[in-house]
Amino acid sequence: MEFQGKNVRVANHCLKQILAKGFTAEQIRSAIEDPEKVTDVLAKPGQRRACGAGVAVVLAPNNNGREWMAVTVYLDGIKTPLRDDQKNDPRALTSKRLASL
Repeated sequence: MEFQGKNVRVANHCLKQILAKGFTAEQIRSAIEDPEKVTDVLAKPGQRRACGAGVAVVLAPNNNGREWMAVTVYLDGIKTPLRDDQKNDPRALTSKRLASL
């Protein structure tokens, strides 16, 4: 797979999430290779979120920027309560997402 002209590798955590959540290879491939939208991950500079086919795949630069690593995946557009590690994060506490819950 390629994202923005670079090869994509899949981290073990991402693979576990794909299997646990029952996502298909086609969903992951579609989100990465033909995304409906791509956004920056504000909490992790350099990471990008590729969304499509109902999923969001978070990609991080890898191998000195020569490739991408898919680090996690989740359902796109689903708003969930803050995790414990986000409850003291000023970005999370002032986010539009939190205001919409």
